[in-house]
Amino acid sequence: MNETPSPVKYFLHILTYCLLFTACSDPNSSRHRRSQFLMGTLVEISVIEKNEELAIEAVQKAFQEIRRLENQMSIQIPTSEISKINQAAGEFPVPVAKELLEVIQRSLFWSEKTAGAFDITIGAAQKLWDFDASSLPAEIPIAEAIKKIDFRKIQIEGQNIFLSEKGMRLNLGAIAKGYAVDSAINILKKNKIQNALINAGGDLKSIGKRSDQLNWKIGLQHPRKPESLLASLSISEKAVATSGDYQKYFKQNGMRYHHILDPKTGYPAASGAMSVTVIAEKVMDADALSTAVFVLGPEKGIALLNSLEGIEGLIVDTKGEVSLSKNMRSIENFSLKTFKENIRN
Repeated sequence: MNETPSPVKYFLHILTYCLLFTACSDPNSSRHRRSQFLMGTLVEISVIEKNEELAIEAVQKAFQEIRRLENQMSIQIPTSEISKINQAAGEFPVPVAKELLEVIQRSLFWSEKTAGAFDITIGAAQKLWDFDASSLPAEIPIAEAIKKIDFRKIQIEGQNIFLSEKGMRLNLGAIAKGYAVDSAINILKKNKIQNALINAGGDLKSIGKRSDQLNWKIGLQHPRKPESLLASLSISEKAVATSGDYQKYFKQNGMRYHHILDPKTGYPAASGAMSVTVIAEKVMDADALSTAVFVLGPEKGIALLNSLEGIEGLIVDTKGEVSLSKNMRSIENFSLKTFKENIRN
């Protein structure tokens, strides 16, 4: 029996996350909240600002920035720079904008740090998976695809990117959205917004506070019960990203096939992780690390988080056990809810 979230169900899942996200403002302040569907998810921008005209203009510019970066980095857009790189694989280098170059360079940094658990050349395998159709790819195409997965084969010469083998394919799905949120936050700052939070389907960052006294408070979704919380915490000037096996998946013959692929196998990572949340300074880094830690699994994943300065996180394994990084409990208002009831793989 196959099970997969329909597009409507997936959209409602994102809305549910936004409802769990608790960011109540001071009643004496003016809160402005807008949302748009960008980069394959619902992006919500919340701003605390008494000057309504200033707030509306800043939010519009932030959305424009996300859309601009999507046009560079989305594989769903045939004219994007990332699509051009993929089309030219094994043939010729492609000149790219400084933003895309920065994302690819940071991707390679995390690929080295995680021994390949994070690898944007995973696109060769990802294109074989159709989670909406609940279909498994054939073994031979997967075996051929993993030969093309190797971040070391990405060549950078100045502003040019070259994939050294035909059939290689970049996919920035685990880092570009985070970069876009970081950039949109910078746009808000440049436009005199001091208090705001951007949430892009669970990749989020805050600046300032939600009121004069309180930092932004967020809730982390329970990985098996979308109406419930796993944990809550307060943040300011911090980024949070979550990766989980519940975000896009289907079930077949009792097996859960999710969208987080292991670069070594081309199949969904079977590391024993159910959900990973990472807190960092930049959403780009939290985004990439949440994917890498999921692929590595609880033991290696926590070891990696503990080795990184200024990074914290938590991992929920498939048995419902939670592992915390060494300073996770020191995060402001961190509270781990009782969530093990009715865990279902």
